[in-house]
Amino acid sequence: MNPVPPSTLVVGAGASGLAFALVYAQAGANVRIIDKRKHRSMTGKATGVAQGVWNQLHRFGITSSVLAAATPMRNFVFHDDEALIANVPVPEISGRAPAHLYPQWQLECDMEKALVAYGVEVEYGITLVEFHQSREHVQATLKHNDEPRTEQYETDWLIGADGAHSDTRRILNLPFPGRDYPGPWSVAEIATSLWPRQVQAQLFLHRDGVGLFLSQPSHGAVQGILNAKGAASELKKRFADAELRYEREFQVSLRRVSKPRLGRVWLIGDSAHVQSPVGGQGLNLAIWDGITLANALLNADLTVERRLASRARRTLLFTDFDYRMLATRNRAIRILRNFYWSFASRYPIVAKWFFRIISGAW
Repeated sequence: MNPVPPSTLVVGAGASGLAFALVYAQAGANVRIIDKRKHRSMTGKATGVAQGVWNQLHRFGITSSVLAAATPMRNFVFHDDEALIANVPVPEISGRAPAHLYPQWQLECDMEKALVAYGVEVEYGITLVEFHQSREHVQATLKHNDEPRTEQYETDWLIGADGAHSDTRRILNLPFPGRDYPGPWSVAEIATSLWPRQVQAQLFLHRDGVGLFLSQPSHGAVQGILNAKGAASELKKRFADAELRYEREFQVSLRRVSKPRLGRVWLIGDSAHVQSPVGGQGLNLAIWDGITLANALLNADLTVERRLASRARRTLLFTDFDYRMLATRNRAIRILRNFYWSFASRYPIVAKWFFRIISGAW
């Protein structure tokens, strides 16, 4: 007789929480997923989805249904002080584009739709208030936001996937060591018809350390991320027909918990680690976290704790290195950086290591 899979409460219905719940739901295991928001946000987040993520989501039927609507990364243009440094043909990894441009909010909607097809729905408007754990179970207190009552819920595992300001991590009283990058940063999205058709991403750096990253998450839309205020203003300067859809400011940090597990409680995604958006790894690491942990718990493999910590550590090192190269004001480093990418534009094979990391195939 097969053992009964452990029950799990997932707190947070972002990318990592949905990924975890999909694995459990597909296996027929008992999973409940809650989110304190009233509904899912439809504003822009990340735009790059790595090859490794598409590979992992294929088992749920998501990749085959949405990949045709995504734009493969084929070309990357890099400027410094408005001078063209490199127009890099993006090398394929394992015969495919290392990443595709596709809005994170849309991917999360696709994941939630797949979850519903397995019979599991996200329960919005429910907040984790507190929990107590024993050797066998976690007893969680949940607050239904539109009602005065609280609910007691017992589960074998509790998964904190509730973001950078995680209630789960706060209740655990786990430190979140690291540092904040200079800021604030800003992100904006516009509607425009002037995006160059053969380009998927553009990077505009400046000697003062400010960098603007542009991408096209969907046809007719351009997103800009700036490590300073004023992303919308920069977009309007570059696209005469720009119609602003949104702009917001945010703080970027480099932080990671010392361990992703405490007893019967796990932290994944931004609850466990946050990093610079440079390198486009936040969404991809979050989904990897959720799927990897869920597979492991279904197989009673607690050694996954080491794999989660190791992957997060390596990813944060990569994104921090990327940020430092983007924001450097050191003239010698800028010259070496620009020379490397200029050389890579002529011989793309020399940049394959970089795009292999971007692809998640490492």
